[in-house]
Amino acid sequence: MNSSLKPWRRRALLWTAVAVAAWILLRMFEPVLGYSFGWQTWPAQAEPAVRWADPAWQDPAAAADAALLKSRRQLDAPALSAAVMVNGQRVWAGAVGMADLEAQTPVDLETRFRLGSTSKAVNGFALGLLMEHGRIDIDQPLRTYLPELPAAYEAVTTRQAISHRAGVPDYGFCLCFPIWEHRNQRHFTGVREALAVFTQRPLLFTPGEDFRYSSYGANLAGAAIEVAAHQPYTEFVTRSVFGPLAMSHSGFDIKAAVDPHRAAFYEVAEGRYKPADPVDNSIRYPSGGMLSTPSDMLLLGRAWFEGELLSPASRAQLLTVQPLKNGKPNPQGYALGMRVAEGRELLDGQVKTRMLSHHGTAVGSTSYFAIFPEYGMVVAVMMNKGQEDLKALAPEAHRLAEIFLAARLSRKP
Repeated sequence: MNSSLKPWRRRALLWTAVAVAAWILLRMFEPVLGYSFGWQTWPAQAEPAVRWADPAWQDPAAAADAALLKSRRQLDAPALSAAVMVNGQRVWAGAVGMADLEAQTPVDLETRFRLGSTSKAVNGFALGLLMEHGRIDIDQPLRTYLPELPAAYEAVTTRQAISHRAGVPDYGFCLCFPIWEHRNQRHFTGVREALAVFTQRPLLFTPGEDFRYSSYGANLAGAAIEVAAHQPYTEFVTRSVFGPLAMSHSGFDIKAAVDPHRAAFYEVAEGRYKPADPVDNSIRYPSGGMLSTPSDMLLLGRAWFEGELLSPASRAQLLTVQPLKNGKPNPQGYALGMRVAEGRELLDGQVKTRMLSHHGTAVGSTSYFAIFPEYGMVVAVMMNKGQEDLKALAPEAHRLAEIFLAARLSRKP
């Protein structure tokens, strides 16, 4: 009797093993295997829009309204939101489309989007606050603040980490569900805990010798900020950046939080949409895990070129493009949390001016943020649509900037 059961048992064990392996593979590769499913036809709907405009800027505001509506259609975005500051004051903000397609919730000016890598501009500013008061030395080895880092990090400094010159690897694969780290679903209780994801991997080059963009490098800087501030990273940024700058609709993308102002996030292709895959952004709070609105980002933008939180000397240090070993600027013009471009052309070359910027992509969301200090101008654009093109919103932002810059230049001094 026992011998007759053995084949059955072997078959049962085999099918059990196959089922377990199939389940594991499904979970690990779920974003790819499930990509073809869940797509819905774009709903027939009106394009609800909301705007605010300074009475003194009504004509360019009307042009911005039309540009925003056109851009939303061209981008095929569920919702598109933008805001513009001139001479240090908000002059226009607009939003068009749906914050939530399933619930038919229109976007408004308080709808919060995932910033993605534009979070690095907040991270850099937070670092500047500690530098301002001598609470962190960015040229000391990171292990001064994070002794748990492996010996390979002995020569890595906070300056190198936040400027992508430390050789830190970027998102990779993991033995987790799903296998792609940028689609993380694990929860980390703090930024230091999340460092363990990558710190055992070898550095890509000798620190300081080259440039390689890495969100994990910004996470290292965020962890150093946490240690130097003597409080959790999220609390320090909330109290020291968002609070003083009155960025009341900015915060962190906490997966379990009930947030009626957070947009729903989507993937869009060929006139169809589907909800973006769930993610837990606790893996990247300093580098890509924040939420904000375009109007809030104007306030951060202004603080990058004026205000009392940072002295001119601190701002200048933050905005110095970090050189390669040969002394030449790095290929992205990256400073300490912001890209810097000298002689950016606007209005078909009529204007050449300095531009500070950062773009961000996240699962189901895209953002872009640019500052033109000479004109006290800031522009921010966001949408609840994932986008592989890292500079997808830059043309829309620059177009809005040119509308208001042309109006500014046409007026008497």
